[in-house]
Amino acid sequence: MPTKKQKKELEALAATPDENIDFSDIPEITDKQWAGAVRGLFARPETRHISIRLSAVDLLIANKLAAAKGLPYQTYIKSLLHESLVRENSK
Repeated sequence: MPTKKQKKELEALAATPDENIDFSDIPEITDKQWAGAVRGLFARPETRHISIRLSAVDLLIANKLAAAKGLPYQTYIKSLLHESLVRENSK
């Protein structure tokens, strides 16, 4: 939690109009740099709950493989699905 002094400083900064902010020490980002930007690097994609039916054998195998990688089996299955979709889309 910020101290009272820090809160006052933050409030003063928030009240400062953009025209009064000196951006001269910040280099501009070029179109080439933007082209290489990773979209959603810090954003979490929207997820939804779904249900799928798996055979007991498939689930057992997925659980063992996921455990070997230190993952929950749901995360492991999701990564397999994602890799498959990316591979299919790149054909």
